[in-house]
Amino acid sequence: MAVVSRCLAILSLSLGALAQSLGNFNSSTSSSVPEQPWQTWGPYRPNLYFGVRPTVPETLLMGLMWANGDDRKTMLKSLRDTCEQNDGMQGYGWTFYDTRAGGSQAIHDTQLQLELRTDFLKSEDGNSWAVRITGTPKSGAADVKTSLILHTAVEKVDSNGPKSLVCDNRSKDGTQVEAACHGDMPALGKFEFQVLGDTQNKPIHDTVVKSIEVTEDRIWQAKSVLVDLFRDTAGNGISLNDAPGQGNMHFVQLAFQGPFQVTFTYQATGTPLLEANAVDSGISSLQSSFATRVDGVFPRASPFQQEKYTHFTQEILSNLLGGLGFFHGDTKVDDSHAPEYEETDANFWVKAAAARSRASITTTPPLTLLSHTPSRPFFPRGFLWDEGFHLLPVIEWDLDLAVSVLHSWLSLMDDDGWIGREQILGPEARSRVPPEFQVQYPHYANPPTLSLLVPIIIAKLTGTSPYAGHPSVYLSSPDRASAMLRTIYPLLARHYAWFRRTQAGNFTEIYPRPASAIPGTGFRWRGRTPQHTLTSGLDDYPRADPPHPGELHIDALAWVGASAAALEQVASYLGETDDAAKYASHVADVKHNLDALHWDSTRKTYCDATVDSSGRNEYVLVCREGYLSLFPLLLGLMDATHPNLDAVLDLLGDPDRLWSEHGLRSLSKSDEGYAKDEDYWRGAVWMNLNVLAVLRLRDVGLSADGPAAVRNRAAGLAAQLRQRLVDTVYGSWEATGFFWEQYSDVTGEGRRSRAFTGWTATVVLLMGLEFPGQVVGSEPVESSGSGRGALLVLAGVVGVPAVAVMLISGVRRRAMVAVAGVVNLLLGWRTSWKERGGRGYEQVIDLDERER
Repeated sequence: MAVVSRCLAILSLSLGALAQSLGNFNSSTSSSVPEQPWQTWGPYRPNLYFGVRPTVPETLLMGLMWANGDDRKTMLKSLRDTCEQNDGMQGYGWTFYDTRAGGSQAIHDTQLQLELRTDFLKSEDGNSWAVRITGTPKSGAADVKTSLILHTAVEKVDSNGPKSLVCDNRSKDGTQVEAACHGDMPALGKFEFQVLGDTQNKPIHDTVVKSIEVTEDRIWQAKSVLVDLFRDTAGNGISLNDAPGQGNMHFVQLAFQGPFQVTFTYQATGTPLLEANAVDSGISSLQSSFATRVDGVFPRASPFQQEKYTHFTQEILSNLLGGLGFFHGDTKVDDSHAPEYEETDANFWVKAAAARSRASITTTPPLTLLSHTPSRPFFPRGFLWDEGFHLLPVIEWDLDLAVSVLHSWLSLMDDDGWIGREQILGPEARSRVPPEFQVQYPHYANPPTLSLLVPIIIAKLTGTSPYAGHPSVYLSSPDRASAMLRTIYPLLARHYAWFRRTQAGNFTEIYPRPASAIPGTGFRWRGRTPQHTLTSGLDDYPRADPPHPGELHIDALAWVGASAAALEQVASYLGETDDAAKYASHVADVKHNLDALHWDSTRKTYCDATVDSSGRNEYVLVCREGYLSLFPLLLGLMDATHPNLDAVLDLLGDPDRLWSEHGLRSLSKSDEGYAKDEDYWRGAVWMNLNVLAVLRLRDVGLSADGPAAVRNRAAGLAAQLRQRLVDTVYGSWEATGFFWEQYSDVTGEGRRSRAFTGWTATVVLLMGLEFPGQVVGSEPVESSGSGRGALLVLAGVVGVPAVAVMLISGVRRRAMVAVAGVVNLLLGWRTSWKERGGRGYEQVIDLDERER
């Protein structure tokens, strides 16, 4: 099976369909269709250890459960379904996975003494797929008993036309078919699937097919439904009563002693079936082609060329891609627009909290979202500024997939330009979030990262940043590319305008501002409390205490500048000269005010600002050195000629402040708040902003402008930081089997949420980077032994095209350019309602399916 070359013949998306997709994707109907056929099916239920659904709402759900098969009590106690933080797993995740084709997932269930593998493969036309489930007892547990349950469910049976699903028990037919089902749904047409056994299996009871009707509120709660079925089943056996037939939920239960293999195959009626043996050959072919493609898209430069980094690179990419989910459901919004939400009074956070407590909460019509997720067990939903980081490697791997996800996020935008920071769509998603964190507020912002993706896409379209990923319909058709950009450009502009309006700082005469500042170009995050600024994404990072309505936040201003620079590039590409000039002026104003409003010339650092309310009514800077102090550099608003750059490098490279053996600390080691209180963004190393730092420092180091000493210093810091980051993530993964949300600046150990690929996967962008051995005059010189001389010209995101041009040949160099082209366009991370500024949900909520 030519898995690696799939999709070229099926990548067709008309201009009309594109516009319709963006305009109608989030309707309450189930008529939404994927932008390209290969997107139709996938393991898009990342909250489950394994779950498949189509990117079509209100249709079919499939999932896998397993448990110990010794007796009923043990079975129910050990039942696996949703990914959990503390379930006895030694590790789990995709060893290789490509969204277009499928892949293989390994689950190391130490508690149940079982190695489980799920091999998922889908056809290139989007009409067929199959999963091979293989169980292998761990050493010394050859006779372990395992109960395996495959479950399917039909969403909204009574809406959008008639839907049916009927299942039969075929285990007595003398074939390998244990169960067969057939269904018919308007959005999918007629289809059928089978459950196939293996002649080497040792069953411990007959196959059971249980077909039932459940209420819609339980359609996603397969585990809870199964437990209730056993409670209603007499005896102490581990099998349900066999009762196949019509239903909106079906269970196929098998049980084995020792090793086993089961295959689940789905096909649209009239299309070829993926036979069981095709799964073996297809997965084998995919594994080989995947490894080759990863090496081509993300080659590894010295010192990461050892074989041990091969699987590391494949797994971190695979688990980012394998965390893609499709979500559909309503969400809760406070649409009251209470005047207290303007946050203009003293103690505004107290008044805003009181307004929230009495507000009427609106439940929206159902929305849909295709999004990668930060963590399958802990954050299996969409986070706005996380997704910007997620898409950086995805753009290199599969441009069309990245565009589809971007489309999906933009389709959530309301007429005012607001996109909810955290997408908690439907009761299944809400079951993972405490009630007090479920409501979205239209005056709350997030770093506007989606707009920054488009210049990267433009760089691919123009060839200024080479592309080695999957074939793209946009690269093959300039008309489609132009139509796509013209569709999303006004949405991005609307979102930018909303941010400027709703997060604007107060520049009236009420509050003092430096005389040199440009009025109106300063911003502050709404939603502040004395301990948290969740909307900024930096949660518990210390800021002015108490908060003040006259505050100005440096990171909010920097995000506006970077977004304006990105929109300037899109406008220029599309020939919108007036818009381009407008955004260029915004960039210039931001760059000026970063220094006029936020630079402390005494401490030589960038700071937040507030108003002294003790009676003097003075403009004062609040300097808490850490990631905030780096934002002008991180977002491409400082180049090698900037007079403050040397001081920023002093801060960044100081071991007593931000520099650690494992990356840049989020808060200075010398700050009084370092590692205190929640200790979330108060010292830990976060990969998203560290990767951004490497790429920006390298950009400065390779610049043709500025003092040679500064450029050499920046390049040296970038090279050292890259080494430390990769070593930290690799070492923790090797020791624990997981990628983590953050890492200790002291030990390098993974912390907080485990199985957190999310933006931690951006380290894959670093291993292919190469660095000049020295900088002479105005041009970087390649170190000896690099194999090919090259001149890398990097242009900043501000005012000029933010892409890299590499005058060389070869796969590694092309990938290096692709990475370099991203440096000025990177994004920020998610707002974290999730943790009350840092505390995990596990302290608040039982992470089972059933709502409490």
